[in-house]
Amino acid sequence: MMNIRSLWDKCKNDHAGLPAVRWLEKKDVREISYTDLDKAVTAVRKGLCAEGFSKQHIALIGSSSVYWIQTYLGITTGDNVAVPLDVNLPNEDLLDLLDRSDSQALFLSPKLAGFADTVKESCPKIRKIWILDESLEGLKEAGSGTQDVKGSDEESIATIIFTSGTTGKSKGVMLTQKNLSSNVEAVQYTVDPGCVLMSVLPIHHAFCLVMDWLKGFSLGAVVCVNDSFLHMVRNMGIYKPEVMLMVPLMIETIYKKLSAASPLIPKKVVAKKAFGGSLRIIFTGGAHLDPFYIDKFREYGIDIYEGYGMSECSPVITSNTPSDHRPGSIGRPLPNVEIKFEDGEILVRGSSVMKGYYKMPRETEKTLKDGWLHTGDKGYIDENGFLFINGRVKNLIILSNGENISPEEIENKLALSPYIGEVIVTGENNGLTARIYPEREAVETKGTDKVRASIESFIEKYNKNQPTYRRITGLVIRNYPFLRNATSKIIRDKVLEDIPA
Repeated sequence: MMNIRSLWDKCKNDHAGLPAVRWLEKKDVREISYTDLDKAVTAVRKGLCAEGFSKQHIALIGSSSVYWIQTYLGITTGDNVAVPLDVNLPNEDLLDLLDRSDSQALFLSPKLAGFADTVKESCPKIRKIWILDESLEGLKEAGSGTQDVKGSDEESIATIIFTSGTTGKSKGVMLTQKNLSSNVEAVQYTVDPGCVLMSVLPIHHAFCLVMDWLKGFSLGAVVCVNDSFLHMVRNMGIYKPEVMLMVPLMIETIYKKLSAASPLIPKKVVAKKAFGGSLRIIFTGGAHLDPFYIDKFREYGIDIYEGYGMSECSPVITSNTPSDHRPGSIGRPLPNVEIKFEDGEILVRGSSVMKGYYKMPRETEKTLKDGWLHTGDKGYIDENGFLFINGRVKNLIILSNGENISPEEIENKLALSPYIGEVIVTGENNGLTARIYPEREAVETKGTDKVRASIESFIEKYNKNQPTYRRITGLVIRNYPFLRNATSKIIRDKVLEDIPA
C-alpha cells in the first residue's frame, strides 16, 4: 500500500541503528537513530489514539525540530490528518487557519506557549494542546500498553497545507497518503545511507517537509536541523552536509559572500570555509534561479539542480538530477506525472496531484478540471523533454525565497485604511510594493503630505505583525486611479501606468 506508514516502516527497517536526525542543543550536537525515532513516532501515534483522536485534523505550529517531525509522523503514520502552519504568521491568521482547518488538537512551539491560552479562548474545536518539547512524554505514556493504530488507506487525506489564495484567502491543499508517498518514490535521486543532509527551509512548506524529511528518510540520510537562517553557514561547518535544499534567495545570498572573498584564496579553500567541506549538491526550487549561479557554484565544486513544483502536486512536478540535467530548465517531468499545455499554461496530471482545497469547492473546480491541475504557470517543453517556464497566468507573486504571495490577501488588509482608496501590491526588487491611489476626500481635506504620512504609519503597523516575506518594502502614491476594464476590474498588467483613465 502507498501510504506514509509503509514508507516509514521501510525507512526504520532498512536503516535501523543509523542516525536519522541531528540537532543542536546550545553547542552540543545531539542525534537520534531511526530505531529510536520510530519508538517516539509509535508512542505519539498510540498516545493520540489513547487521547481519543482518530480521523481528526491535528495542527502543528513550530519550527524544524526532532519533536516536530516525530509528531508529524505520529499523526500521519496513523489515521489522523496533519495540518502544519507557518509559525511566523500573525496570531489572528493562525487562529483563522486553526478554525478553518477544523483542527481538534494542536502541537505548539515552546516559544509560543503563551499563545495556548488565546487558542483555548478563540478556538472551541481545539480539545487538546501539547508543547513541542520534552513534555510530549506525557502524551507518549498515555498510549503505553495500548494496541497500535493501523495506517490510513491510500486515498485518505494525510496532510492539509495552506498556500496563498488568488481570492485573498489562503487555501488548504488536501494531500492524500498516496500523493505524498508517490512523490517521494518518483523523485529519481539516490545517496548512500548515512549521507548528511542539512534542512534549512521552513518545515511547514511542502518542499522541505516532503523532500528534506520524507525523501531524506527514505534514502537513509541523516537530516540535520538548522536552528536559524542566521546560523546557516556556522551550522554547515558543524554538520558538514553533503546535500541541501535551498531556495534561490539563499543561493544568491551565499554567492555574494563567496564573491567577496579575495581572488588570491583558492576557491576550494573558500568553499570549505563557507560550506563545511563536504557539500556536493544543492537542489533548488520555489522560484527561478538564474543559470549564472549554477555556473559559478560549479567553480566551487558544487552542483545545483533546479526543479519545479507546487504544494498542490505534493510538491515536485519536474526535476533536474545529477544524471539528467539541463541548466536553465526546471528538469524533466517525474515518471508519475503527465504534462500538457492549454493556451500556454502548464497542466499537470498524476498520482501526486492533490485531492482538492479543503472546504473550497469553487476554488477546487477552477484549479482541477477533468483531472488536470491548472498550475497558473506558462511554459514549454523542448525537444529533449526539459520543461521551461516563461510566464504566469495567476496574480500570485513568487519571491526568490520561494514564498508565494497572494497580493489580494495583503490588499484586503491595506484597504482597511480610510486613507487608501485603491491599492495594488506588486512584486518588485524581490520585495513587495504597495501602489496606492489615496482616498480623494482625505487628500482634499488633509492634504497630500498628511495623507501619505498616515498611509506610511498604517503600513508600518501592518508590517509589525507580518513575517518578513509579507512585509511591504516599497510605497508608490499614485496621482490617478488605476485603469479598469469593461467590468470595472483593475487591469493588473497596467498598474505601473499612472495616467488619466
